[in-house]
Order: sequence, then structure tokens, then C-alpha cells
Amino acid sequence: LADFFVNKASHLSEALVPTLVPDLSLLSGESDPAWASNPRQPQLVRLREQMAELDVDYIVLDLASGTRENVLDLFLDADTGIIVSSAEPTSVGMVYRLIKAAFVRSLRNADLGFLAKMSVEQTREIEGGIPAPSDSLALAIDHYGDDSEEVEALRTKMSSLAPKLVLNLARSKGDADLGADIADAASRRFGIGVSYLGPVEYDDAVWVSLRRRRPLLVEHPESRASKCVEKLTRRLLSGDSTQSTRSGIGTSLYELLQVEPTASDEIIRRANRRIRQVYAKDSPVVGGLYRKAALIKLHKRFDHAYEVLMDPIKRRANDATLFPDGKPSDDITHQLPAIELGVAPLESERPEMPPIDESTVYSGEFLRRVREARGLDLRDISDQSKIGMSYLNAIEEESYLELPAAVYVRGFLLEYSKRLGLPPNVVLESYLERLHEAKSE
Repeated sequence: LADFFVNKASHLSEALVPTLVPDLSLLSGESDPAWASNPRQPQLVRLREQMAELDVDYIVLDLASGTRENVLDLFLDADTGIIVSSAEPTSVGMVYRLIKAAFVRSLRNADLGFLAKMSVEQTREIEGGIPAPSDSLALAIDHYGDDSEEVEALRTKMSSLAPKLVLNLARSKGDADLGADIADAASRRFGIGVSYLGPVEYDDAVWVSLRRRRPLLVEHPESRASKCVEKLTRRLLSGDSTQSTRSGIGTSLYELLQVEPTASDEIIRRANRRIRQVYAKDSPVVGGLYRKAALIKLHKRFDHAYEVLMDPIKRRANDATLFPDGKPSDDITHQLPAIELGVAPLESERPEMPPIDESTVYSGEFLRRVREARGLDLRDISDQSKIGMSYLNAIEEESYLELPAAVYVRGFLLEYSKRLGLPPNVVLESYLERLHEAKSE
């Protein structure tokens, strides 16, 4: 890349290096001096012009992290902008910062710098940091009016910024699902469409390939990470994503909880429980997305939505206003799904902690009651302990035929009882006694 910048290569195509993969060329920055990663504006303009002249099907740019202007400009130039994050809160926070910074930069590049300046100054006065696109829109509407050219230009820029997210180094299903939550939360907060392409699982094959200086998909094509990359590529080329883009948090109570107007009470309970987890104050999703006061305000909106939709009289009044010509369906019970196993009940619905004394029998039913009384979700316990959900369900249901050998069950029970705050050895002795009795019968 430095050869191109200092004119040792008259055209970008002369700097490309063939690889062992047919029809794949590489422009490396490995041995470049430090300044090459932050080229001057004329060099960047020349690079962008000659990239457009290359006779290729695809150009993949591996950009540096951070929010430098050159990084933002190349990211905005791309037909598809992909942001790679890990599940760590610091990495998630940088995702939000990049999206906000890219939007402000897009305004300045489109001669809308006055809107960017107004948003930045107003945001700094209120809470500091970079303004969210939705905040910039609200300020512009307040200043210029909803039907103004400035607001229309702002809406156009918001609709054109549609990044895709990849969750890297996913170590559990919880990590993989986190990517969808991040994309959805960012779309709601920023008022733009952010879609989730999917995860790349943590895989030691990546480390081995790096040590051998060989491409992962060549060295370990059957590895978990390689399969993930293949899925992401197919999804990207097909224009598909695992989550439809959403812009804005929504105005109706149904949109707030992300349920259909025909949703049953059970679906609404489940949606409320999930949204509470995603937007909890200690959730990695909300860090860098909401200030404390804004998050409290959002929680109050969730509370109101749940209260209204769970009250038949209030819900009918809400629906009459929302659907003056009648709801899409008068039957709100047909969507009732099978009960999801292992889901912790809402705090207001938790059972009392069962009494525990020397005569307590630690059956599967008793363990489940303790878990629900503590408000623990079986999926979370599975992710944290690395015990399969099927085995945890089998322990609670006492489905002994679905459990592995006793030596494995012993380890599962020790770990599970610790998560429940119960004496591991006592639980182990009591449960295994029941298991042996059942098998002897």
C-alpha cells in the first residue's frame, strides 16, 4: 500500500499481489510505515478513485478500529459496511461510537455540516459525547420543522446508513444471541437500520492457522469458525440477515415490547421478560447507548406498555385508539406457544422459596422451585456452567433415561447446586439416591 502512496506503483492494480487462492489478490499493509495507515487527503482521494477503476467483482477493505476520518470515509464509501465486535462491553460500546461518528461524518461530507455542528454542540451541552442520529433528527425537527428540506436531507442520510454486525469470538449461545440484541437496540436508539449477519464462534483452529501463517479456510476448512465465515458470506451475498432492520423504538405499546397486536398474554409476558434482560442496567447491550436517566425513562415506558397490554380493559381501550377499523385479528389467543422450558418467572410472579431443613428431599421438582424462587433462567445457567440445556431439563424433570452416566450427572449436580446456592454434597447424595432407586426399579 505504501508503494502506491509514494508512486512506486503508478496504478493500484500494479500493487496487487496474487495469492494461492484463484482469482484472489491481496494489497498488504504489513510492512508499511506507520503513516500509511493514516494517509493524507489527496492520497485517500487517489486510492478511492483507483479502487473504482479496478476490474474486480468485490473489494474487501479491512479498516482499522477507531473513528479516524479516513476510517469513517472508507467505511461510508463501502456498498456494505460491516462492523465486527466481540461480546465484551468495551467492544460493544465502540460499535455504538463508530455508528454515531460515521453518521456525523456523513453529514459533513454531504455539505450538511451545519446540522452536524448543531447536533454536536447541543449534545455536548446536555450529556457530552457524539449525538445519536435520532437525536440529531429531533433537534432538526424542532429547529427547522418536520417538512423542511434540512429534515428531509437528514432522514435520507439516516436511511442510507445501514451497517451490518458480526459478533466475533462467540463462546456460547448467549454470546451469539447478543449480536442480535445489539443490532436491535442500536436500531431502536439511533433510528437507523442495523442488521445482524451472525456470529463467528471462538475456535482454537484460528490460533493454529495464525501460528502457521496460513488462511483459516485453507488450513481448517471444516472448523467451526470456517463454517461460520461460510454462513456469513452466503448470507451477505444473498442480501439476507438474521434480523430485519428496525428504525426507531416505535410508538405503539406493541412495538415497544416487540409483539404483534394479536399476541397472547403468555407471549407478552415472555416478551416483557426478554426485553427486561436486554435493557437491564448491567446488560452489555445498553452500555454506551443510554445514559442513566434515559434508561430509567425507557424502563418506565416498558412498565406502562406491559401494564396496559396485560389488563383486558386497558388493552381494549388502547386497541380502539390504535385500530379504529378493527384489529388485524379479533382472536388474541391463537398465538399461544408451548411453554418455554427453563424460563425464569417475572419477579412479581416468583414462587416463595421452599423451606429447607435436614429432612429436605432434593428432587428435580424441588431444584426447579428453588431456581424459580431465585429468579434464575435455565438458559443462563447452561451458558455459565457449560452444561447442556437438555441435561438440565432432564435433571429437573427427573428424566433419568435422558441423563448420561452417573459420573457425569455427579458433576452436573455439583455445578448446578452451586448456582442455586444449595449445599452441593447434600444435593448430590439426595438426588443420586433417587436416581439409583428409579433405575433399580
